[in-house]
Amino acid sequence: MRPFKMTKIDCSGQALVELALVLLLLLFLVLGIFEFGRAMYIKNTLTHSARAGAREAIVTPNLPPNTSDTGCTSTDKVFQTTCENLYSGIEKDNVTILVQVFSPNTTSPKATIAAPGDRVKVTVTLSNYTPVVPKFIPVPTTLAGDTAMRYE
Repeated sequence: MRPFKMTKIDCSGQALVELALVLLLLLFLVLGIFEFGRAMYIKNTLTHSARAGAREAIVTPNLPPNTSDTGCTSTDKVFQTTCENLYSGIEKDNVTILVQVFSPNTTSPKATIAAPGDRVKVTVTLSNYTPVVPKFIPVPTTLAGDTAMRYE
């Protein structure tokens, strides 16, 4: 009886196919992490800008209720401060800023000038956010950041 003899099998094609599949999955994973991080960075920038606008709004005398600006065109100090804190390549034409005044313990905005103790909420919304890899990684096209502070 002859002993069983192992012969070398050429499997370089199989390794190449496996490498291609693994690299494709790894590429999607890395791009997904990159895109998620970029979206979070822009959201944090919007929140920082809203915080700066809210700080300006709470010390503004006779703050009018429920005002908004699109594209950073207003000359109001609250909107200017908010727009100045938008950085890192955010297109200011796609930004909407909303300043709302709320009475304490209510959820609907006031229709009168802010009084001490009221809450001022500044919301900065970026529309038309374009992901780097839009077809494969679902990221919302509208990002927003908001901050609320008590009016002094």
